[in-house]
Amino acid sequence: MSEEEAVAAGEETPVDADREEAEQVLTLDQRKEALKKSRWNVFLWLGIAVLMFSFALFPMPFNAEYDNFTNSAEKDIGFVWGPSFSGDDVFDASMQLEVKATSPPAESGTLIEAYAIQVDNCQQNLGEYTVLAKNGSSHSYQYQISDTTPITGQEYTFDFSLDMGQYCVIVQYVDADGEISKDPSNSLSVKGRVWSSQTIGGFFGIICLSLSAFAFIGAQKHGSHVKKILENGNETTEEKVLASVSGARIAAGPTGAPPSAGPSGPPPSQPPAEGSSSTQTVVSPPTSVEATPSPPASSEGSFEPAENGYFFKKLPDGSYEQTVYVQNADGSYAPYQG
Repeated sequence: MSEEEAVAAGEETPVDADREEAEQVLTLDQRKEALKKSRWNVFLWLGIAVLMFSFALFPMPFNAEYDNFTNSAEKDIGFVWGPSFSGDDVFDASMQLEVKATSPPAESGTLIEAYAIQVDNCQQNLGEYTVLAKNGSSHSYQYQISDTTPITGQEYTFDFSLDMGQYCVIVQYVDADGEISKDPSNSLSVKGRVWSSQTIGGFFGIICLSLSAFAFIGAQKHGSHVKKILENGNETTEEKVLASVSGARIAAGPTGAPPSAGPSGPPPSQPPAEGSSSTQTVVSPPTSVEATPSPPASSEGSFEPAENGYFFKKLPDGSYEQTVYVQNADGSYAPYQG
């Protein structure tokens, strides 16, 4: 390690130690303020999570009535949105149809069939799309049929999973040969629900719920510190001054100058020049050297001002006493008597 790296490491270590000390020493008011913010964050994220889950669980309802002209109940349910991929996957929006057979055909073998067709215009002829739905070649055109002959007054449920897009719903009676029943006395009603926001709302709801949990952990941490301080009695003046001095030391930055770098030891001896006498003059050292006395180190330390007129004593080694001082009228310092 070079001398510059060693000096840089020596300067960074006290700063990190001071930062950790300041993080650990917080006043009671600071702890209470942090506890208050953490609690507000818990309720804030929890409220947003509840709102997101409400969007995810609340469906978009619609109704469709039987039309004797088309011999079916058709409905343009609008745009179904969501982050789903093409095909059947877990991100598809759910749709449920509840079909009530108010007046089914009297012929035996009659069934109810339902379609969910992804097209932009529901006013066009959808016959070709119903054929594609029966073939099952594309997830955009879906088809289901009941298992039993409908009974008057009974309800039958059909469940679909839809990709993002514009959809039309068709529900109709078919006979035993699969042909559409065109009896004018036929009738049925459809109640549908689409959960378009279940994926997006659920995703953001989980994120907000996680943030609320992290805020709750932080609130528990600050609450335990506040409880500990209150159980041991209110904060002393010494603790307040210590927190203030620690912050002042961090703001001041590292102290002390880097060690000076330079050559060490005497210069190498030079060989005698050619032609000079081989006799060398030996200079004897002085018999006594008068040492210059160094100034005595101060053992008293210095007083540094803190907040509210208090002083903290800084020792020569850079540490601080845990006693708080006040300044008398004559300029001297005396320990604070709480």
